[in-house]
Amino acid sequence: MKYVFKWMTLCFALFIIIPAAVVSARTAELPITIDYPLLNALVGSRLFKGDEKEVELVKDPLGCKKIVISDPEFREENSRLRFEIKVRIRAGLEANNDCYLPVEWEGYVVFFQTPVIDPETFRLSFRTEDSRVLNKKREPGIISGPLWSLVKEKVHTRVDDLRIDLIPCVNEMKSFLAVMFPESSLDRAVAMVESMRPGKVEVGAKAVRIAFDADVSSVYDRERKQEEAPLNEEELAVFIDTWQTMDAFLVFALGSLSGEGLTPDEKQIVLETLLGARYGFLAELDKPETEEDFVRTQFMEAWGNLSGLFRQHLEKKSSPMGTLAFFSSLDALKALDDVGPALNIEISRNGLLRLARLISGGQGEGADLYYSFEIDKNLRKVMGFGAELIESPEYIKEDPGKEQDFLHKILNRIISAALNLMGLSPHAEAFAADKKKPDREDPAKWLPDAENIDGYVERVRKELKIAADQTVIKKSPAPEFRDLFYPIVDAVAWQESCFRQFRRNKGVIEYLRSYNNTSVGLMQINERVWRGMYDHEKLKWNIRYNMAAGCEILDHYLQDYILKKTEKAKYPALENKDNVARTLYALYNGGPGEFSKFLDRLAKKKFYASDDLFHEKYLWVKNGQWDKAGVCLVGE
Repeated sequence: MKYVFKWMTLCFALFIIIPAAVVSARTAELPITIDYPLLNALVGSRLFKGDEKEVELVKDPLGCKKIVISDPEFREENSRLRFEIKVRIRAGLEANNDCYLPVEWEGYVVFFQTPVIDPETFRLSFRTEDSRVLNKKREPGIISGPLWSLVKEKVHTRVDDLRIDLIPCVNEMKSFLAVMFPESSLDRAVAMVESMRPGKVEVGAKAVRIAFDADVSSVYDRERKQEEAPLNEEELAVFIDTWQTMDAFLVFALGSLSGEGLTPDEKQIVLETLLGARYGFLAELDKPETEEDFVRTQFMEAWGNLSGLFRQHLEKKSSPMGTLAFFSSLDALKALDDVGPALNIEISRNGLLRLARLISGGQGEGADLYYSFEIDKNLRKVMGFGAELIESPEYIKEDPGKEQDFLHKILNRIISAALNLMGLSPHAEAFAADKKKPDREDPAKWLPDAENIDGYVERVRKELKIAADQTVIKKSPAPEFRDLFYPIVDAVAWQESCFRQFRRNKGVIEYLRSYNNTSVGLMQINERVWRGMYDHEKLKWNIRYNMAAGCEILDHYLQDYILKKTEKAKYPALENKDNVARTLYALYNGGPGEFSKFLDRLAKKKFYASDDLFHEKYLWVKNGQWDKAGVCLVGE
């Protein structure tokens, strides 16, 4: 009985201890997924040299023996890996420096294989379980004994010797993942990535998937939770810089697809993802408390939206191994992200730089991920906007020689410095220094005239119509939507700025800025949201350019977004053109995510203040009540 009691006590102790040990040893499965087009490219790069599409396995001077293979193709068949390769054979009897009775055959050899990963070398090989021969029509064929012997000796041997070295891919994954943890956790992150070991290999309908198991216990902190807290000035600067790097990476990555002829649906995905992320960032900045993991969460959401598009197109542009490392790194990051906030993953500049260089083959121009406000032609193309926007030809040009006058430049600098020291306005120095540039019209010409408000509004409306005309000509919408477009343009300009591009502040003329300093000019174009799409200086100082940009954005949302959606699904509310106008303004004001949100508000009759204010202006425009513009321009 005494021994029985001791045995029960030991078992009870093990029952307590073992689960604790199991919980402390945490693993994550980091996948390397090789879809079949990419697998074809990887194998092709090992079979062929450079741009070659075929290789001769046997070649003799007399041409009596010749074996050429080409067109390797992997796919799944009955849960097995099917590898097909085209084969051309010529064989004869060689005698007296001549070839007798040559026989030729052309067809395909099909191998049914099991992919195998070496746990030490990380090399992927393919073990042949069965094979068959097909004729040129890919029908079951017959091949003579001597020819089959050549196939077995040369083709089978070459196929069985195929290896894909995954070490470069794994090393890129390790380097990327290690810098996606806080610098204070670097040693532990390195320990985590070095624990990666290949596990199960699966043959799927679209890809071969290799699971790499990683021990994440070194970076796992079960006490950590996502938190929201106010950021101090230094933390806010780091937050903004990190997000800007992420945005620059998305722009750089999307730019790599500019030559791929994206479909309208794919361009919609790009529009929704990029603008959604930018509007989300602005909303986060407006919060009193900022989510600690906001950038990581937003990046993972963006990658989830764009991954299919990149898999469809990126493989055509990058090296096969670079492409594999790019996708595998991001898939591994997602796998770790799925573990939850306990891993404390963060989006880092160094990590995004590694990804950018994988896309560009290690040297692409722009891979420094600089957050620039310059126009990005590739981004405009991918977003579906086409060529760079050109301002009205009526734009006034001054004498370019005046800008080169040394005394004139010195005077401008003195005025600029004086205004800056006086603190008259955060933008005063910009006008003082630049108002004489040859591509700038005098802003004073576009200040509201208190003595003639009607004349000022009419002059602005005339320019708005010119901008709208130029926009409409590009795409020629259906007549009913062309008639709708013009009053929407007027109503948006009324709502956003009360027809103003400039204002006078303490004697200094400024361009109009929104309350949160994000949007500028008459059409209140958001500089961060539309970064890379427009010339940010012209948006501020060129009223016609600002109008043209606003018209282009409205037209894009109307024709390439709302109308495209109504072609695919029924939205009864949008059969009313006034509701189309209101939906369009919601998109203009809040981004693509507002499409469904506004329709929900419309159904419930619960509107934002901005919805009602725009609707008011829209009805005034439709009814020709232009006298009401005086209220916002000069007061009651």
